[in-house]
Amino acid sequence: MKLKFWQRNADDDGDVLDHDGDHGGEMSEFVMPDGHSLKLGTKIRAKWQGYDNPVEYYLLQKEIDDYRTWLRKMKIFLARPVEPELGELDLDHEAGRWPPERIKLYAKLFDRGIMIPGGHDYAMELAKPLALDETLSCLEIGGKLGGVARLLADKLSVWVTVYEQDDELALLGMERSVQIGVQKKVPVQTFDPSSPDLRKAYFNVVYSFGDMFRIENKDVLLVALAETLRDHGQILLTDYVLTTDASGDAVEEWAKYEDFKPCPWTADHYKSALGKLKFDIRIAKDETDIHVKQIKSAWKDMLADIQNSGLDLDMMEYLVPEMEMWMNRVKMLESGALAFYRFYATIR
Repeated sequence: MKLKFWQRNADDDGDVLDHDGDHGGEMSEFVMPDGHSLKLGTKIRAKWQGYDNPVEYYLLQKEIDDYRTWLRKMKIFLARPVEPELGELDLDHEAGRWPPERIKLYAKLFDRGIMIPGGHDYAMELAKPLALDETLSCLEIGGKLGGVARLLADKLSVWVTVYEQDDELALLGMERSVQIGVQKKVPVQTFDPSSPDLRKAYFNVVYSFGDMFRIENKDVLLVALAETLRDHGQILLTDYVLTTDASGDAVEEWAKYEDFKPCPWTADHYKSALGKLKFDIRIAKDETDIHVKQIKSAWKDMLADIQNSGLDLDMMEYLVPEMEMWMNRVKMLESGALAFYRFYATIR
C-alpha cells in the first residue's frame, strides 16, 4: 500500500508547495468517498490540527486507518505457524508493551529520553525550587525510562534513585543508565506502590512528574514517602486531578484511551493528605494551561515533521493510539473535568 498523505502539499519532485505564492494553479480539491460523512468531532480536530479543509484531514485519517488494517493482517500472516530452522528458537523474542518503535515515537514527541510534555526545559524548571546539588539524594516515583533523573544528575550532579512500576520500562531505563555509566548514580528499579519498601530518613528530595494518578492507594505511598525523607526534606509532585466539574463517568471515559484505569484525586485531597503528614505546602498551583500548550506543541511539531519528512512506518502502529490518548487528555483538561497541578512542600 502506497502512502501519500504526508505529501499532500508536495509536488511530483517532493518539494513542499507554497500555496501563498504564484504557482499558476489552485489547491487541489478533496472529495469524500461515497457513503462517508464528516462528523462534528472530525471537523473540530481538523481545525485544531490546522487543516482548512476538513475533508483533507478525514482522508488523511482514513489512509492511516487503512494502513493499520493492512498491518494487522500482515501480522497475522507473519505469525502463522512455521517449522523453525536450527538455531532460530534461541533468537525468538516477543515484544512487550514498549517495543523500540513505541520508544522511538516518544523520543520524537518529547525530548529524547524524557517521556513528559515540556521535555528538558520543563523538567529543569520544575527542579528549580529544590536547589539540587551533589550533596543531595533524590527519589523519583514513576520515572519511566529515567530520562528526567539522568538529566538532573548530568546538569546538577544530584544522585537519583528511580522507581517505576512498569517492569518493562524499569528494565529499559536501567539499561540506559548502564550504557552511559551512571547505574550507581541513577539506578532505575521496579516497585509496587501498594506496598512500598523504602528506607527511613534516607532521601533529601522526593518528586514525581505526572504519574501519581496511576496509583490507586496514594495514601499508603505518601506515608512511605514522608517517612523516607530526612529532616527538612522536600516533595515535588505534578499530577492530573479531578475538579468539581467532573461528572461521575469522567474517569470511565478517560480510561477508554489509557493503558490502565486512572485513579485521580482532587487538588483538595492532595492538600489534605500532605497536611496530615506534616508537610508545609509552599506551592499548590493549577498549571493546566501550560500542560495543554506543551502537549499541543509536541504533537504539532510531530505532525509537521511527518508532513515534511514522511512517516516512519515502524512507528505507524503506535502513532494513532498515542495521539488519541493525549488528545483525550487535552479534551478533558479543556472541558474542566481535569486539571494539571503542581505541589511543592517541605517537612515541618
